[in-house]
Amino acid sequence: MSTPTADPDEITDRVRQVLEDAQTEGRPRPGRPTIVELTGFSEYQVKKALAALADTESPAEASVSSASPVDPEDGPDTEELPAVEVDEPAPLGTAGDPLEMSDLQDNSAGDPAPPADLQPITRRSRLSSWPLFVIGLGAAVAVWSGWVGLGRLCGFGMIQPLPGIVDKFQLNTAIVLPLSVEAYGAYALRCWLSAGQYSDRTVRFAKISSVASLVIGAGAQIAYHLMAAAHMDRAPWQITMLVACVPVAVLGLASALAKLVTADHQRASSAGGEQ
Repeated sequence: MSTPTADPDEITDRVRQVLEDAQTEGRPRPGRPTIVELTGFSEYQVKKALAALADTESPAEASVSSASPVDPEDGPDTEELPAVEVDEPAPLGTAGDPLEMSDLQDNSAGDPAPPADLQPITRRSRLSSWPLFVIGLGAAVAVWSGWVGLGRLCGFGMIQPLPGIVDKFQLNTAIVLPLSVEAYGAYALRCWLSAGQYSDRTVRFAKISSVASLVIGAGAQIAYHLMAAAHMDRAPWQITMLVACVPVAVLGLASALAKLVTADHQRASSAGGEQ
């Protein structure tokens, strides 16, 4: 299920409404796992909303929050959840009572039931993953051979990385091109698709850089196959210059993205510790 994109104020209002509903209905205060399940937001978004509510609550509300029971289904979640003031519900059976019998039946059932058309995933209905392995293996072989071939045309080849230490040890530097570009593209794509876990700045950087790495990889494959079809034994100097800059550029992008991801994890840990 994809994480909904919403304004931070909207997320905070939704979390506050869930807490109000639990207090109004006399149920234990829900913990973070239950709030994530009820709202559909990610754990990171719910944690930020709870932190915002904790900053705005009054001392009286804080004492009520610490004395309120916690939903046992949430497990050992010991963080203090913010409390909010709500109006006392009108007694049942009085004139002008807005509650209907259907509302009482729904509330007595606890959490809402899943939609009727949502079928459980069984072992038989689950899609097999072996086709992805075959597809990925074929694509990896083609991409690897294209990058290695392009590297050879651009001057990448056998070197002695440890001269005077291990003279017999040699390394073909053409392999650094697929290892750097394609590996970074997969890493950035994963960060982009995990939007609920990272900040907007990290997701935006991962999105742009992953698309750029895929475009560069596709251009490299096109250039190599065109030169191979033309029986060229050396790449033009323009292509050689661009290919030589690829490992350096990928190193900078990977370092920047790793720093952004680490900063997001540190902020999330700090927010959880303050609560």
